[in-house]
Amino acid sequence: MVKRFFIVALLIVGVLTIAVGAVGAQDAALVFKMVSHGGPGNPFWTVVIKGQEDACALLAADCQWLGDEQYGLDSMAGYWEDALASNPAGIGTTVPDPEVIRAGVTSAAERGIPVIAYNTADPNAGQENALPILFYVGASEFNGGVSNGRAVFAAAAAAGTTINRGVCTIQEQGHSGLEARCAGVQSVFDEMGVTLDILNINNNPAESAGTLADYFSANADTNAIFMLGPLPSSALNLYVQEQGIQPGQLFATTHDTSAEIYDMIEQGYLLQAIDQQPYLQGFETIMWLYLNSQYKLAPGGDIFTGPGVINQSNVGAIKELTAAGFR
Repeated sequence: MVKRFFIVALLIVGVLTIAVGAVGAQDAALVFKMVSHGGPGNPFWTVVIKGQEDACALLAADCQWLGDEQYGLDSMAGYWEDALASNPAGIGTTVPDPEVIRAGVTSAAERGIPVIAYNTADPNAGQENALPILFYVGASEFNGGVSNGRAVFAAAAAAGTTINRGVCTIQEQGHSGLEARCAGVQSVFDEMGVTLDILNINNNPAESAGTLADYFSANADTNAIFMLGPLPSSALNLYVQEQGIQPGQLFATTHDTSAEIYDMIEQGYLLQAIDQQPYLQGFETIMWLYLNSQYKLAPGGDIFTGPGVINQSNVGAIKELTAAGFR
């Protein structure tokens, strides 16, 4: 057993040595671009960016993040033009709306530039109008919504309470990934025969807290709410504090991570958060762009980084990893 381990260790070291040598053998202009609808103004995206930066450092590659400070779906076509202008070795892209980036992705394919989708998958994947993308690195958004929906009904049952009505909020209208999250929740509510409303908010916590107040004023029977990210969770926190709502009165979940989300889980305001491991989305996208552009290597299908669940059982450990920038 020791001998086998020693041989495997030597093989791993050999592969790493070859890989480092191969990177060193590349010309200095090994360039990768990451086009995104999000940016460093959102705590979620800072983790994706860190994953990208760490991978690029390992590869000694020149990498650039192209995205607005917080949210910029309409800017993505322009960022795609910027990415193509440098003739990079590979491009990673989110796909909140395939039509916005179709021209850019098609041009990359025609020029032989590999493209990998990350964070947000092409909703038309597997169909005739699918984008010419190699594969997807990210979470199953629909399954994340299903997990949150089931968590709410399970918690209500354990508390001896009935879910009367639910609401799923969407902070970026037209974003296919967010719509898939609510679709997953909807599937559970349909199964349970309970009404689920869809409520449009935005990424401004103060404004969205006001929208929540107006909604609950008009729908006082609603006792389940689904937030879809860190800034919407901040809006929910503002709302419950302003209204004096106690933990357990409102069955709530969210997606993604932030220090405030962890506090809300520990305090009982959130049942759980769906973790899609954003660091992996940035890191693996760059690594696979390198492997495909240089050696034509690819996995056998999409790479799923979630959904994972963060709740009171593991939030302490996750907080430590977040402090280090990995979650």
